[in-house]
Amino acid sequence: MNYTSVNPYTLQSLAQFPIHTSVQLEQVLQQASLAHQSWKRLKVEERGARLLKLATLIETNHEALARLAVMEMGKTFAEAKLEVLKCTTACTYYATQAAHILQAEAQKHLDGRTVLLSYQPLGTVLGVFPWNFPYWQIIRSAMPIIISGNTMLVKPAPNTPQCALALQALFEEAGLADGIIQTIFVSNDQVAEVIADSRIHACTLTGSEKAGSAVASMAAQHIKKSVLELGGSDPFIVLADADLDLVMTHAVSARFQNNGQSCIASKRYIIHESVVDEFLKRLKEAIGKLVMGDPMDESTHIGPLARLDLKIKIETQVQESIAAGAKLFYQMEYPQNGTCFYPPTVLTNIPDTCPARYEELFGPVISVFTFNTIDEAIEIANQTEFGLGASIWTSNPIVAKELATQIQSGQVFINAVTRSNTAFAFGGVKKSGFGRELGPQGLLEFCALKTIWV
Repeated sequence: MNYTSVNPYTLQSLAQFPIHTSVQLEQVLQQASLAHQSWKRLKVEERGARLLKLATLIETNHEALARLAVMEMGKTFAEAKLEVLKCTTACTYYATQAAHILQAEAQKHLDGRTVLLSYQPLGTVLGVFPWNFPYWQIIRSAMPIIISGNTMLVKPAPNTPQCALALQALFEEAGLADGIIQTIFVSNDQVAEVIADSRIHACTLTGSEKAGSAVASMAAQHIKKSVLELGGSDPFIVLADADLDLVMTHAVSARFQNNGQSCIASKRYIIHESVVDEFLKRLKEAIGKLVMGDPMDESTHIGPLARLDLKIKIETQVQESIAAGAKLFYQMEYPQNGTCFYPPTVLTNIPDTCPARYEELFGPVISVFTFNTIDEAIEIANQTEFGLGASIWTSNPIVAKELATQIQSGQVFINAVTRSNTAFAFGGVKKSGFGRELGPQGLLEFCALKTIWV
């Protein structure tokens, strides 16, 4: 097995990297364990200074990093640049806020004694990451983990190895070398070996439900903590009183960002029956203006999917949904033979038993549902095993807040598109995972809470 970089737009093979040998993996584990002993003793401010240097390096090199992401997974150059620059926000936030978040808290016992609540690093954390945001997924997880005094092993996706190596080079230039954070190319069997190793104290994964289940099971077997951020089938709920002009400024990008390959993209559009015809009319017009093509071209809105197998999977899900009774409302013209492109597609009249209703469609496909009452909207929104995010569009903030409390998801956005923000906790419920990244909560996930009685 190799980690193979293939350009999904040209299908040209770019590079291959062999997986680590047992000897190399042992060296990595030893180095991480040794580095932890000195890294955890540094003041938080000293660790933060290196994160600030990393932020500067990322910003300086953001266009080169973005081009690499375009070549390896096909996202548009404009979106790739935004992803890379977003990474600097996580570096800066934790560099400046970690000391405050990690400060020991003193409490008084009833008998007058002082009790200190202290946060200490766990050790070395294994991170397993996907390909769809090859920089942001790593950075948003790694920054809180290492600022708190842990060391980290980063396992990137097998199809984005060059993005991972480019990031690793910046880690080292910023002073995060010598075992503090290391990129590893390992097989699934080796992942199990790493989790079992006594020098690994916890793990985190962003990826599929299947991968999350496997990693969490292995971690539990060895009594180690895990954090999972898995798939999503986010509802985009439009009430009868919603401002359709505002809705339509976000409806397309909410689904088709990153070529439709985002866990927190809106996937199921739940529209009040009184406005669904107008919504569909405007949606079709807006999609028709999109340009599919070379992701490096500034005029391109939709690039290819990241791999041919991903195109085949979503193509199959759509075909199976139509065969089960869903209606193909709209689909753009697109090059079909030998490419990774899949066109923006809209499905309506979706029956109870088909992939478009229950599965995550990881590509540029919108599934449209209609409702009459608020209760119906809630029922449809929660009619999935996932619960990552949701958005609600209405002119009535009171109704929106009440509806938000009934949606089963990790976050709900009112009159805005679901997105992650460095300063606020991010994660899901149900089969979208458990634990939180980002914000103060993401920093404390991989700290041990120690109670000290004085």
